[in-house]
Amino acid sequence: MNSRSIFRSIASYNINIVIKILILSDFLIFAAYQLFTPIFAIFIAEKIGGNLEVIGISMGIYLFSKAIFEMPVGIFIDKSKSEKDDLYASILGTMLVGLVYLSYIFITSINQLYILQGFLGLGSAIAYPGWYSIFTKHIDKGKEGFEWSLYDVLLGLGMAASAALGGFIASIYSFSTLFVLVAVITFLGALLLFLIRNKIYKK
Repeated sequence: MNSRSIFRSIASYNINIVIKILILSDFLIFAAYQLFTPIFAIFIAEKIGGNLEVIGISMGIYLFSKAIFEMPVGIFIDKSKSEKDDLYASILGTMLVGLVYLSYIFITSINQLYILQGFLGLGSAIAYPGWYSIFTKHIDKGKEGFEWSLYDVLLGLGMAASAALGGFIASIYSFSTLFVLVAVITFLGALLLFLIRNKIYKK
């Protein structure tokens, strides 16, 4: 099967609007994230004089914070049969993540970095359970494999392009410009989720 046939096969799939918006939202959010991830260590070294140990600890704080808060958030949103709390939790968490990206511009110490990493983990923990819950409930029956793989492929392509672009933006402009761009794209990904507020289950 040639590439044209593959694209025709993909185009022939009808995907419901909720899944389309969820995929597009995460495409923007993860593409934004990958804009700075490959050069984050350089940013920390230049901004606050951090070393590899600091980078490792900061990532550990993010992952630990996310692990602590994510399950309680999931339990909380499961208490309601409505998906409104899932949606608004996802939006709130993503907005918090965007605010953390903006705050990177203003840090002047390692301790401030660690605090922001904790909030980054909290934002992710709030955002992910609601997104996964809505995606799981609205995925088209019989197309689960295709829609999950479409999600994964598109995110991979977006992140690949962003990884190459982020270093270019930082070198030509500045880290501050890069983080403003990252935050704006993340906020846009969050705002897109409002488009499905009338498509989700109310009860």
